[in-house]
Amino acid sequence: MYRVVQVLNNNIAIVKKDNEQAIAMGKGLVFQKKKGDLIPEELVQNLFILKSEESKRNFSFLLKDVPLNFITTAYEIIENAINNYHYSVQEYIYVTLTDHIYWNYKRLVNGEYQNSLLPDINDQYPTEYKIAKDALRIIRDRLDINFPNDEIKNIGIHFINAQGKTADPTLKSLNTYESEQKVLRLIENKLELQGIIRTEKTQNFYDRLMIHMKYMLERTGESAPDEFAEKMEKDLKNEYPAAYCVAEQMYQIIVDKTGFKLNASEKVYLTIHIQRLIN
Repeated sequence: MYRVVQVLNNNIAIVKKDNEQAIAMGKGLVFQKKKGDLIPEELVQNLFILKSEESKRNFSFLLKDVPLNFITTAYEIIENAINNYHYSVQEYIYVTLTDHIYWNYKRLVNGEYQNSLLPDINDQYPTEYKIAKDALRIIRDRLDINFPNDEIKNIGIHFINAQGKTADPTLKSLNTYESEQKVLRLIENKLELQGIIRTEKTQNFYDRLMIHMKYMLERTGESAPDEFAEKMEKDLKNEYPAAYCVAEQMYQIIVDKTGFKLNASEKVYLTIHIQRLIN
């Protein structure tokens, strides 16, 4: 049995079992239920585990400005990758992918959707391509949104960039935490010097960029060189020179302060994100 922690609507609730929280979904699952009530496990059609305090905060963060059905759809896409493709991801993708799907939907509705500048990823990243292709089907089935097939590249880059495991925050020392905070402050100062600041209009994109930066600083190890990602980086450097220049300055701060070398897919992702803030 699951115990209700918070009812989100008649079909979805945050539940708890054995001190583990999750998002439970099912038709009429929590109709006339309230906090503390029990739900039989057989009534739950989908269950998304909130694996850490960070994932709980991310879920609450998303609830502020993204409709719940977009959040649960993005979670289903990610769980599909984990369960059916044995694809490990860092937890920040729950925020960044949800954000991407919702805001690209808004652009599609407003006639502002633009095709991706990224090359086709099918040959170089077959697993990520299949995951992203599944994603379009899930989005169509759950949200009744028909994204163009070009969106496969956009979603694929999210998984390419987020592959791996999130560092265990309980193993982080105070010195490491303070070092990460110092780097983030330096990056924020650098963005401010370039006229990129957090305002009411930009706060959603800005906050998500900083969440991504925070997770990126927690990674360990370095990725192998990727010629395809390096080509994408070169293309974006030519297409978005201003955003790429800002990204390069951010990269230099990270290298100088941590010694961590960013891979090309990171540069692709962050250049696109900075370009969105510049716009």
